[in-house]
Amino acid sequence: MTFLRIGVVAGLFLTGLPLFMTGCRASQPSADATLVVESEPVIGAAVALNGQPTEKVTPAIFTNMSTDQVLVEVSKEGYKKAWRNVNPVAGQELRVALTMEPQQAFLSVDSKPRGAVVTLDDGTVLGNTPVVRAPVQVGSRTYTVKAENYRAASKTIDAQEYFAYSFLHQLDPEPAHLDVISRPMGATIFLNDMTQNKTTPATVDVVPGTYTVGVSAQGYMSKETVVTVGPNETRSILLEMEAGNVPPGMVLVPAGEFIMGFDEGAPDEQPQRKVMLEDFYIDKYEVTNAEFKRLYPDYTFESGKENHPATNISWEQADAYARAIGKRLPTEEEWEKAARGTDGREYPWGNTFDPQLCNTAEKPTQGVEEVGKYRGGASVYGCMDMAGNVIEWTASWYNAYPGNTSIEKDYGQVFRVLRGGSFRSNKYDVRCASREYDRMKSKKMDYGFRCAQDVAAGPPAR
Repeated sequence: MTFLRIGVVAGLFLTGLPLFMTGCRASQPSADATLVVESEPVIGAAVALNGQPTEKVTPAIFTNMSTDQVLVEVSKEGYKKAWRNVNPVAGQELRVALTMEPQQAFLSVDSKPRGAVVTLDDGTVLGNTPVVRAPVQVGSRTYTVKAENYRAASKTIDAQEYFAYSFLHQLDPEPAHLDVISRPMGATIFLNDMTQNKTTPATVDVVPGTYTVGVSAQGYMSKETVVTVGPNETRSILLEMEAGNVPPGMVLVPAGEFIMGFDEGAPDEQPQRKVMLEDFYIDKYEVTNAEFKRLYPDYTFESGKENHPATNISWEQADAYARAIGKRLPTEEEWEKAARGTDGREYPWGNTFDPQLCNTAEKPTQGVEEVGKYRGGASVYGCMDMAGNVIEWTASWYNAYPGNTSIEKDYGQVFRVLRGGSFRSNKYDVRCASREYDRMKSKKMDYGFRCAQDVAAGPPAR
């Protein structure tokens, strides 16, 4: 009986085993279950199953899968992980496509000048500057900023998720080119009074801007002109010199008539009339701190401002300086012609005021600026800073013009005329015809001067 009972139990156990295994799908491998893992929008993502990395990347095929539920994960640098629980089916191919969202940082880019195109290293165009908080994928990213006629700028960043990056680029313009020709040829070329160690004809590469281009040759009067040249632009300049000589640092104002005064201006500018002058020389620039100190060692000025105009100068000091170096102060007629030319213009450069061509109250500054800074504001004869910067003493007494019937108590031999206005003056007071006056001993923070010389006087003292 015992043997028989054991046999029955054993028989039941052995008989029931296949039934139990058949009913449990998790424990029965299926050679026909196949899992295909894909990633979108990128491929090459690493695949992990149930948290365990595999050696495969998308698109990946897994065969002989069990039919248990499995956690499928994909990961790739620069993208957020994606996952899904799936159930492989025996005898079938299960295709799983997981969408991967990029990890993003935010990039803002501006440039000078604006309007430059910002492009990522993958070719994505983020837009024109200013670009504000453009989303970019995390990781090492290089972008390029490019504007027409300017050199491209680029930068590489290690973008971290959710970080915001902001950059400003000062773009360097492409070089400009000046083709300088002279008659006669073989003249030395000057840019802003600096020797270029080149003789005409020659091409000079420059940073875009405004320049005084001059040529000089033995036995000829130097000739110059003011030109403005833009990025990647080429300008051809022909300068014809006349036989003769001009003292260093001065320009020749030829003999002839010019229009003086202004009928629509202040009463002391009237009447407008034609004035005949002999030719004369006048300083191209206002007398500088360094020049004045060479003659008067006790004169002091702020360090670094050697090339700024001498200021706080009285008429008596200006006159004494001019005489000491063999020159003189210009008359107000000479001053006005040197500033105005012969066509009666309102400003040295023309009839329209432009605050970018002079140092006046319309353009916020810290005061007096270096001589010759405003190249575009030169007069027709090449004189600089005849509108603004410092107001300049002349040799003339403050008197009424011939034909002026207005009564002014200050007329007479008490006050000397100053011309040109200063950095403290408005656009009305820096006109070529505008007159100011003061006592000969007066000194002010914007009082300066330049010198003149008769053509027949010969070279000035040094």
